[in-house]
Amino acid sequence: MTNLNSRLIVGAIVMTSCLAVPAFATSYIFNVEYQGAGLASLLPGDNPVGATLVGGDSFSWNIRAEGTEYWHVTTGGGFFPLMAFGVNEPGTRTGDFTLSLRRNSSEVFSLTETGSNQAWVHMGTNTVDLASGLEFDEMQLDYSLTSAIDNYDPPGNPTPPTGGPIGSSPTGLLPIFGAPEMNFYSPGIDYVQTAVPEPGTWAMLLVGLGLLGVGARRRK
Repeated sequence: MTNLNSRLIVGAIVMTSCLAVPAFATSYIFNVEYQGAGLASLLPGDNPVGATLVGGDSFSWNIRAEGTEYWHVTTGGGFFPLMAFGVNEPGTRTGDFTLSLRRNSSEVFSLTETGSNQAWVHMGTNTVDLASGLEFDEMQLDYSLTSAIDNYDPPGNPTPPTGGPIGSSPTGLLPIFGAPEMNFYSPGIDYVQTAVPEPGTWAMLLVGLGLLGVGARRRK
């Protein structure tokens, strides 16, 4: 009986200690609207700036062009990294992701990778190959972070890497090198902005059409 009681006590202590330090994965939703010229605003959802992901966490990151604007691939090729956050902590990250590009809510491109490695200060896609002529107005990255390791050791580094886990803190709403058309390292994508006439322009157009109608009636 004594041995049984001892085992029950030990089991209770182990269960209590496990419950005292729960490990919960966090899933984030980042929704961003892009207005062109590097301007973006956060839509309802989580803010990537201020969040710190650790192994096991995941996020769904959506960037939608404003109104009827869209991206157009003028020169096909590899774009690095098309959709990846810049992060504050240098290291190597491993994760699984699916990248989806859409035009008018219809998927026009998809890429899935498992066990993808990113180094040193980005988290998301690496090089993405896109064909010339592709158009899209929405980008979505569904990403699951498996691990982030402190192993970046540049020349002259006064503090050698520990090889242990690190956090991953995004630095902005847009990809590390900016929106696709602003990526200096991977040119070949334009951002097409459709001009909307000002109210005064609409008034002038209506007046012009009215004058044309009057002239047509007179000729008749």
